[in-house]
Amino acid sequence: MSVMSIFTPDYWTDLEKNVSSKVELALKARSSSRDNLISYLRDLETEARIACDRRQTIQIIASGRSLLGDRTTLPPHDGPFSRM
Repeated sequence: MSVMSIFTPDYWTDLEKNVSSKVELALKARSSSRDNLISYLRDLETEARIACDRRQTIQIIASGRSLLGDRTTLPPHDGPFSRM
């Protein structure tokens, strides 16, 4: 079983909504409380680049990191959108 097949399309749709909600809440909070979310989003983007076949999911995660002030470039990984 491939890594991509263990996640359903609904999983990625729900993840996109959760990321958007978390980023929206963090933007309203103090900037010092954003570090943990940024770290989480970096890890999530790394995983999504490997396991997700939906470009929009990766873009939502990356945009969330950017909105929170994270300008870190993640290294490419072997996945369908690893070289965006």
